[in-house]
Amino acid sequence: MKEIEVKVKIDKPQEILQKLEELGCKLSQPMTQNDVIFVPKGFTLGEDFKGGINFLRIRQSEGRNILTLKQPQSNELDCIEKELDIDKPDDMIEILNLLGYEEAVRVNKTRIKCNYQDYEICVDKVEGLGDFIETERLLEEDSGQSAEDIQEESFAFLKTLGVDKENRQENGYDTLMYKKLNT
Repeated sequence: MKEIEVKVKIDKPQEILQKLEELGCKLSQPMTQNDVIFVPKGFTLGEDFKGGINFLRIRQSEGRNILTLKQPQSNELDCIEKELDIDKPDDMIEILNLLGYEEAVRVNKTRIKCNYQDYEICVDKVEGLGDFIETERLLEEDSGQSAEDIQEESFAFLKTLGVDKENRQENGYDTLMYKKLNT
């Protein structure tokens, strides 16, 4: 599967959540997600982007540990994504290190989710970065639809919720956090 996202920084998350409810969305309870992002040794987030490079994440959330592989395609928010539950995150970290990956950054957030049409919508409060709304759309890898077209459709929907085009983000939280901590 391919996950195609659009991410926008927002100032008034409660207003966005209210608009989503008015559209008939059923909002989840807030959930905490603590992510550790791994990159190939020597890779610099935000500087060395190349489609096809694998990034790995271990997420702890709601009593689960999830290993995610993300392989960006045309841009950082257009990724092939594969996930699986793991029982021993510390052992997985050792395996990742032996495979040539190193920890790049940690991202902690509180997320509220809902679904609307073909989108999973997330309203996130990211420690150290602020509040964001993101749409995620899953497609078969060979769907024939371009990521750019999907992202433009997603952003058009987000504009109906009152988001500001100047606040659109081209990077994932991992890169945004890495840049903040290393500039």
